Amino acid sequence: MATTGCRNDALVQLLNREGYQPVVLPRTNVEPPEMYTYADGRLIRRGPLRDYLASGATIPRLRRGRLDDLQHKESSRKRVGAAASFLGDALRCIGVTSTPRLDLSFAKGRQLAFSLTGVTYAAVDSSRIDHLLQGMDTGAIPAEYIAAGQLHIAYDYAYARNLVMRVVESSKMAINLKALQVEQLIDVGAEAVVKVEDETTISFTSGGGKPAAFAYKVGRLERTGETWEFYPEEVMGEGFTADEGERTPYLLEPGAVLRVEEA
Repeated sequence: MATTGCRNDALVQLLNREGYQPVVLPRTNVEPPEMYTYADGRLIRRGPLRDYLASGATIPRLRRGRLDDLQHKESSRKRVGAAASFLGDALRCIGVTSTPRLDLSFAKGRQLAFSLTGVTYAAVDSSRIDHLLQGMDTGAIPAEYIAAGQLHIAYDYAYARNLVMRVVESSKMAINLKALQVEQLIDVGAEAVVKVEDETTISFTSGGGKPAAFAYKVGRLERTGETWEFYPEEVMGEGFTADEGERTPYLLEPGAVLRVEEA
C-alpha cells in the first residue's frame, strides 16, 4: 500500500473532516486540476488535466485563498513518542521529507500544542470540471484502470510553510526553551528552518521557495459509453435521496496518508 504515517492519527482526522486527503508528494509547484490513478494501493500522479483534454479546452481560473489554521494538542504525560510522531507527520506537511531527529524529552509530563499556520489553497470548482471532460483523451493510461473507475482528478490542493509547536505552561512545571540546546534535540536538516521564538514556542518554516502541497480534494471519474462523469462526493447507496443527510466529500483512503508516485 502506498501509505505512510499512522492510520487515523489526529492530523489525518483533522484533514478528513475538511474533505482533504493527506498526501506526500515527490515534487513541489503542483497545482490543480491534475489526473491520478489509484489501483492496488498505488497512487500515481499522471500530470495536469489539461494534457488530456480536447484541443482548445480552457482550464478555469484557479481560486486561491487562506484556510483556517490546523490546531492540535497532544499530551506527552504518558508517551513522548506520540507527540514526536505527530510532529513528524506535521513536518511532512511543510515539505520535510527526510527523517528528522526529534527528541522531545524536554516536554515529558507536559502538553504540546501544534499549529499549521498560514495554510493556503488553490482550487477549481468541482462543478467546472464537468464541462471539461467530454472528448478527453486518456492517452497511455491502461484501459483496465478506466474500466474499473480508478481514474481521479485532484481539484483542490492545500499548502503549508509554517508549523508552530508550543509547550503549554502550568504553574507547577515551568520551562524555558531558550535555555536548551534545541538544535541538538531537533534536527530537520536543510528542508526547514527551526527557530526558538520564546521560552515556550518553537517554529518550523519550510526552506523551499514555495509552500509544499500536503493534502488535496479529489473526485472519481467514471465513463459510461462515451460520456465521462465526475464524482467529487460520495455516492449514496440505494434508499437514499439526493438531499438526505449531509453531502460527504470523496476520500480515497479515510484515515490514511497516501504517498504519491510519478507516472
